[in-house]
Amino acid sequence: MSLIKQLWIGIFLLLLLALAGNFVISTITAKTYLQEQLRLKNIDNANSLALSISQMPDKDPVTLELLITAQFDAGHYEYIIFQDADKKPIVARNFEDDNVLLDKVPAWFARRITLDAAPGIAQIQDGWQQAGTLIVKSHSRYAVEALWRNTRNLLDWFIVATLLSGLVGSFILKYISRPLDLVVDQAEAIGQRRFIVSEEPKTKEFQRLVRAMNTLSHGVKQMLDKEAHQLELLRRESQTDALTGLAKRIHFLNLLETQLIREDAQARGIMVIARVMQLNELNNQLGHHQADHILRSIAGVFSDIQDKYPGSYAGRLNGSDFSLLIPTDTPIDIASVDISQKLNFQLIAGGFDKIAVPLALCSFNRGDKCNEILHKLDGALAQAELKGNRAVVTVDPHQVDYVQHNLSQWRDVISHSLNTNNITLAKFPVRNSNQELLHEEATVRLQLDDELKPAGYFMPWAVRLGLMPDVDIAVLTLALAELKHHPAPLALNVSAAALCNVSFREQAIALLMEDPASAAYLWLEFPEVCALRHLEELRAFSTRLRSLGCLIGLEHVGLEFTQFGNLQDMGLGYLKIDSAIVRDIHNNASSQSFVQSLCTLGHSLGIAMIAEGVINEAEQQTLKKIGLDGFTGPHIV
Repeated sequence: MSLIKQLWIGIFLLLLLALAGNFVISTITAKTYLQEQLRLKNIDNANSLALSISQMPDKDPVTLELLITAQFDAGHYEYIIFQDADKKPIVARNFEDDNVLLDKVPAWFARRITLDAAPGIAQIQDGWQQAGTLIVKSHSRYAVEALWRNTRNLLDWFIVATLLSGLVGSFILKYISRPLDLVVDQAEAIGQRRFIVSEEPKTKEFQRLVRAMNTLSHGVKQMLDKEAHQLELLRRESQTDALTGLAKRIHFLNLLETQLIREDAQARGIMVIARVMQLNELNNQLGHHQADHILRSIAGVFSDIQDKYPGSYAGRLNGSDFSLLIPTDTPIDIASVDISQKLNFQLIAGGFDKIAVPLALCSFNRGDKCNEILHKLDGALAQAELKGNRAVVTVDPHQVDYVQHNLSQWRDVISHSLNTNNITLAKFPVRNSNQELLHEEATVRLQLDDELKPAGYFMPWAVRLGLMPDVDIAVLTLALAELKHHPAPLALNVSAAALCNVSFREQAIALLMEDPASAAYLWLEFPEVCALRHLEELRAFSTRLRSLGCLIGLEHVGLEFTQFGNLQDMGLGYLKIDSAIVRDIHNNASSQSFVQSLCTLGHSLGIAMIAEGVINEAEQQTLKKIGLDGFTGPHIV
């Protein structure tokens, strides 16, 4: 029961008790007072009438009856009786119409309130002799009416006072309990694993409560920050090289394999390997400190190139080999010149112009085999080593394997597919540890170049042309239409470009508000980069989406993001761990420790953890032991 209802009940009972006490006391007092007044009136009327009759010279029965009748009709009497000296009534008048009371006073009230005033008795003299006795009793109906009016007025005031007290009390309680609303919101936030801090109110009792809640939130936040820091250390230990900060060999190769098989990855790319020749001799000649400086300089060049190409990754395969994974449609010869120039400039600027760093580049398409790409790169790198110094050798086995479009043509073909609804959704199951379906993950297909193309084929161009908001709106519209006919949990990917587009957000909210039943089945997931670079937009948009019944999550998590403190007030429902971390996890103890810590921290916030790209039973069983809640990938059907 709400506090307002309890207040109303309390006010009602309190006033009812006051009314009952007041009614009893006032009724008894009024009844006693009226009875006394009636008794005195009876005595006065009896004496007055007796005196009038005693002064009459002729006291014959007819005259007495006329006088008494006139007095009875003029006053309000219950009865007037004139008795002779032997107590025999000579004249008697009685009030006979008792139903008159029912017109103004309820019968139940009249039955329970009875006024019994003593009648007035006076002696009538005839000269020096007693002529008889006069008995007069006034009627009590007017006194009962007065009591009823008083009771009714009291009841009316009780109702008015109850309403006024309730309204005023509600207003005062609402004003006083405003800090309590903050405490309730804070308690609900803690229940949802969102640890917020509220401003302390002025009310002392609430101030202590809010202070205690803030202490709890602050303590939990500190714990999460500490765990997140440990998780970041684990991530670096398991994924990055301690000297250069680039990805380790195993992690880099997992990234490459993920790039080759992931549905939404760019269709083409370039793999680069650079080798520092005669590293052992450099260590001996220059010393470890100077040699490490050279390695960090080369790593800095690769990091800069990684930042230049979205979705790129730089790695260190071993002591002397550096690698780059660049998802791009840029021709390999242009990329090779760019990388070679940046590397040469850095080495010359650092005074290391005599150091030989040959380069090998190989283009790839989605679906290629990782081992085949590495084999081609090894051959190209051997040729570059033979040429010496900073020679560059490129391998491009896919020179004419795709349709070329310029920017204008890409805009036309993508817009045409969207406008003609040449769009479909491919669905892949996501299951829990009991093989029960959590949801289906939908990825977009567009009719381009006379065939359905996956997202990785056109998404880089759609992002470059600013068309991703249009693509995502088309996907959302199609998904809602399908959910009307086949309601079932369905996950949709929302791009970072769409998230940052105000028009997309408003259109998406409008579509979901038109069909709230279907919206309740949607799992909307954003890439990890949104939590890293577009946190405020993600927080605001996810709040509106959750109010419409959508479940919000992040995908491809773990490559960079471990700051769970930023997720506390978002109410995320799930996270999908990137397949590059999941790959071959049953043989990688450091990845197991990292994923286990990631799951523990996620579960502490009430977030379900799902693994992406599971390709075999060994990976799934290891992930299940670690504590993953769901799985998706080629192995999950």
